Amino acid sequence: MQSDQFYAESFVRQFKTDSVAQIVAPGLKTSKLLVSRLRHDAPGHGLTAPIAPDAVFSVVVQLRRQDLLERYLDGKLVHRGSFPHRAVSIHNHWQRPTANLLSAFDMVMFTVPQVALNEAAEDQGAPPVQELVCEDEGRFDETVWHLAQSLLPALERPDEVGSMYAERVLLASTTYFAHAFGGMRPPPDARHSLSQRQIARAIDLMHGRLDEDISLSTLAAEMDLPSRHFARAFRQTTGKTPDRWLRHQRVERAMAMMRETTLPISQIAASCGFTSSAHLSRVFASFVGVSPSVWRQQILN
Repeated sequence: MQSDQFYAESFVRQFKTDSVAQIVAPGLKTSKLLVSRLRHDAPGHGLTAPIAPDAVFSVVVQLRRQDLLERYLDGKLVHRGSFPHRAVSIHNHWQRPTANLLSAFDMVMFTVPQVALNEAAEDQGAPPVQELVCEDEGRFDETVWHLAQSLLPALERPDEVGSMYAERVLLASTTYFAHAFGGMRPPPDARHSLSQRQIARAIDLMHGRLDEDISLSTLAAEMDLPSRHFARAFRQTTGKTPDRWLRHQRVERAMAMMRETTLPISQIAASCGFTSSAHLSRVFASFVGVSPSVWRQQILN
């Protein structure tokens, strides 16, 4: 079975870039979900390399205006011109898309396999989504823009991304793409919540593994629920997404350790599931308003 790194790299090899950042997360069942940020700061990238036809769609969001490019499907020119800032375009890999990138670019690309769309439709109780379709010249979509924006901090520091957060956002993205670009129309959604036993079990699991990168699918499997259903039900029951609840508990544990021990911040960070003291500081400040060292000094005084 191919590694996540090999899988991720296989979808960006056609580009010559100055920088690439990628996150891979599991889909609802067997699929993999991928988001990449691709940047090339100089004009004249030229033609992208051909890609093998496959049941995959690329949903691309422009982080800045591309002044001039040419898009080809099956060797036929379908668009020549610019792509504005925030424009969204879709590339069906069955159509062997290529592009002549004549100006600098900075974009977020969601890689959506057909199997992930099928899983999303089944999860929603809807008919299968046959394809994702968008105008050749692109379109504006505020939801896709905000999904891309929400992933930028994670793409800047992928080593700090919890599996739970990446999984939740990419699952939500895939479901939205199926709806907005694939015409998925599920039946009216019933309200979901977790039982007291289920919520207690989920909380016990997260409390017991605060120092680990526990995934959304692991928690959902314990509840015998699909990942997306579990995430939605957890939020409805607790008022917080599972990943935000987990971050909050890690901060609470760090606060307790700073009150009760003289351990250095770096050791406390590792004990609470953070990748570094800097990672702890960023998350801690987002909840508490000050850095861990400042907070500890205030407590000592």
